[in-house]
Amino acid sequence: MSLLRIDNRALEIRLAESAPRSLRHFVARLTREPHTTTLATQVMHVRGGQRTRLTVNPRAGEVLLELAASASDGQTTLEIGTLQAAARSMAAMSGGKLALLHGSAVTMDGGRSAIAVLDGGRGQGKTSLALGIAARGGSLIVDEFAFTVFRSGQPCVVPMPTLPWHVRADMAPLLVPGATTRLLYPGDLPAAAVDESRPVPLSLIVIPDHGLRAGELCEPAGLAGRDLLRAAVTDHEAKLRDPMLDHVSIFSSPDDVSIRGRLDGASRDEETLDVLAAVPIICLGIGRPHELPASVASAIRRIAKAG
Repeated sequence: MSLLRIDNRALEIRLAESAPRSLRHFVARLTREPHTTTLATQVMHVRGGQRTRLTVNPRAGEVLLELAASASDGQTTLEIGTLQAAARSMAAMSGGKLALLHGSAVTMDGGRSAIAVLDGGRGQGKTSLALGIAARGGSLIVDEFAFTVFRSGQPCVVPMPTLPWHVRADMAPLLVPGATTRLLYPGDLPAAAVDESRPVPLSLIVIPDHGLRAGELCEPAGLAGRDLLRAAVTDHEAKLRDPMLDHVSIFSSPDDVSIRGRLDGASRDEETLDVLAAVPIICLGIGRPHELPASVASAIRRIAKAG
């Protein structure tokens, strides 16, 4: 049984014989052998089809991903698309129990607290900055799919040590010498991963900002900080509904995705924003690849100050 576990929920990924064979190794890396007490709360069926499409049924807790033969032409795209479908569908079927944030997270204190590097809707840099921070004595928690749960009003990021990190081609040589692929697993990266599923309390949110000089810090006040978090909170569900918003997608149009029933995301998103906005937020200037060290150093100083 192949289970993708997130906190106390588990998605079983079932590959049919008709599914692309290249996905088998990928799914095996994403999932782990379940504990004897672990039961699947949702199921994702993956099979071949005449066209690539996704059907999500939250009430039944089931997902169907059909992949046309052409979908296997680009293995990395196929892997990214499968992971997107699994993670986003799992969040959509959680009934509001999981918030899926667009961003990365690391820890600098052995897993007692987390620093999230989230998309503020202003460009790239999340993964590179998170890796740079972790390389200065921290550990990796998760990239791109930052599942968050709430414990007595405290947002906590769920470590996902089996998920790959998306390293930009222009940043890869600076972060991982000799890297030749876009997807790198924590074991391939220069910082250790938190190898457990216990949610880590979120203590700081960093938003890369190309409008600031590399390393420049800005602390948004009041509602400005809350507004900057909206992209991170809503991105994944928006891209589930309309895959054309993705830079990399296995789908050709929004018609390729069907969600049965209604997702009451708007009110849930506002509640998530309220809780996240209570966490300290900083905008951090991030420039060209060679300027990354300045941004990392500035982030480390701010983290040390908070500690």
